Amino acid sequence: MSGEMSEALRVINSEHRSMWRLLAALELVAKELEHGKSPPDADFFGLAFDYMESYVDRVHRPKEEQYLYRVLRERAHVGLPLLDELEREHREGMERLARLRQALLRFSRDFPEGRAEFSEGLADFIRMAQNHIKKEEGRIIPMARKMLKEADWTAIDAAFTDAANPLFGESAQAEFRNLWTRIVNLAPDPIGLGLAHEHEAAPVPVEAEAPLLEIEELASHYGRIQALKGVTLTIEEGQLVALVGANGAGKTTLLRTISGVQRATGGHVLFRGQDITKLRADKRVRLGICQVPEGRQVFGPLSVEDNIRLGAYTRPKAEAAEDMERMYRMFPILKQKRAQPAGTLSGGQQQMLAIARALMGRPKLLLLDEPSMGLAPLLVEEIFNAIVELKRQGMTIFLVEQNAYAALSIADVGYVLETGQTVLCGPGRELLENEQVKQAYLGM
Repeated sequence: MSGEMSEALRVINSEHRSMWRLLAALELVAKELEHGKSPPDADFFGLAFDYMESYVDRVHRPKEEQYLYRVLRERAHVGLPLLDELEREHREGMERLARLRQALLRFSRDFPEGRAEFSEGLADFIRMAQNHIKKEEGRIIPMARKMLKEADWTAIDAAFTDAANPLFGESAQAEFRNLWTRIVNLAPDPIGLGLAHEHEAAPVPVEAEAPLLEIEELASHYGRIQALKGVTLTIEEGQLVALVGANGAGKTTLLRTISGVQRATGGHVLFRGQDITKLRADKRVRLGICQVPEGRQVFGPLSVEDNIRLGAYTRPKAEAAEDMERMYRMFPILKQKRAQPAGTLSGGQQQMLAIARALMGRPKLLLLDEPSMGLAPLLVEEIFNAIVELKRQGMTIFLVEQNAYAALSIADVGYVLETGQTVLCGPGRELLENEQVKQAYLGM
């Protein structure tokens, strides 16, 4: 196996990426503090430190030291100074965080006194954490892939995929998603939203006998130019299916053809066994196909509330009013700004508005076109958290996304589209380890 398909390494890599995004966001906020006229947002920094403290001491560090590092030492049969160094950095990271909390308290209380101490301490911590991640990604993971045996990876992966494990299980993941959401909502625009919000929802079990959507040899043209050249794919009810590919591959055209905005010039689109290839777009919405378009495309002059209400134009008013409140619970920033023109919202707020508008149609199939485009890293992760939550509730989602790593990481099934044709298909996490996908879309 050589670790190439290791679930443990996928988890570690994912945690590294999340931490890197948070560190990058902290850098941006810290720059504003250097000459700012307002004291630091202690709640935002406090949550960020909570996340990193839990990450280092309760989740990431135990997984590495108890499993990966331990087995590496056993296989090496000699001392590994690099592992000693990284374990020391784990401990030092906790000590630095404790000092940072004290510096934050003094800076908040005595502002502007304490600015230099806090700024320098934060910059030093960010630098150390980023270097630590680089060492693990650039040296430890390649070493593990080379030294560990297949039986080692099997044992490590078994621990990492144990849903009941307090270090890796669903409860730990849910806790981190919740912390991340709170950080994103307190982070200042444009890297965050600025409001706390709550998740609702218990998962809705899904039982399906036939595919929800079947696309057979689908073709579409723009004049003489053929954009789709016989695309075939299947989406089962309750699945999250991701489509990745380069600019110009035909991803958006495929979504537009499924939703009926773009005309099919060949092949078939079947929805719950019904051929809808020639059905008008509005009738497809009534069947339950709703799209969040690329670039948000909110109606700028209309209020946020009117934009949301437009998503329910096919449904009874009483149901729409009930769902409006559900959208406000899901995205409280929209309730706070419901009377404002939609064009005044930030990019992340507009993306949430576009998703809320589509959800008002009570979709059986939600089409998402490049939801992360143009968003700050913190917001990208929050948008993908929202997508995961919708999937957890039982919604069927077809996600088109240029951020191949993020899309395939959460997808049940992934497809790769090149020049209007699907060239690869498989479980999302397997495609992440595909050499062709790595080289073309993951920069590896």
